[in-house]
Amino acid sequence: MLNKYSDENKKIAMGFLSYIPDLKDMDNMEQELRLYAEDENRQLYLWKSNLEDFSGIVALSFSEHTVFVEYISLNPSYRSQSNMYKILDEVQQRFPNQTILGNFNLVKLIKGWHNRQAEEVSEEE
Repeated sequence: MLNKYSDENKKIAMGFLSYIPDLKDMDNMEQELRLYAEDENRQLYLWKSNLEDFSGIVALSFSEHTVFVEYISLNPSYRSQSNMYKILDEVQQRFPNQTILGNFNLVKLIKGWHNRQAEEVSEEE
């Protein structure tokens, strides 16, 4: 389940952001959190894999018809393609009229996710 980031979850978010090499530096991490807090076209979401604990974070930016996945950072024990697909499914549910794209590191994952969606639709028909 995706939960929009708020300052009350700052320490949890920082833990997930620390898995991203460019954000290991505390100043970079603080700047990243400020960027998402101040820019209305960017949002951070914490992801819960179950009802109790947060398991990761996803950073999104928006344009008119697009949701761009900047990065997904998961707790190491939750790093799997199926969990990444669950997050993308939830992003699509939250923004159903938007096209989901991703950065260079996520292109293969998102392409596989789109292909899986297309297969599911063709099986339903």
